[in-house]
Amino acid sequence: MSADPSDWQVCFSSPLDAEAHIVRGYLEHWGVPCHLGSMRFGLEPLTFGALGQVHVLVPPDWLRVARGLIRGRLGNGSARGGHEHEQE
Repeated sequence: MSADPSDWQVCFSSPLDAEAHIVRGYLEHWGVPCHLGSMRFGLEPLTFGALGQVHVLVPPDWLRVARGLIRGRLGNGSARGGHEHEQE
């Protein structure tokens, strides 16, 4: 497993902080190491487009597990505001 968080990959993104936190909590409940990341900054937070997304990141070795858990929980791999990232 990669200990360097800069190597971690996005498994889910959402424009909603709360939704990203819920997904993170769900993954942590199942033992998946993860953290949140975004391009937002505090003074002028952007809440639209790519800069407004909150990402759930996991180590590369956990990516398949995380996507499987998210897909299983959401049913079709998508939610109202967020979406699972597909393999590139």
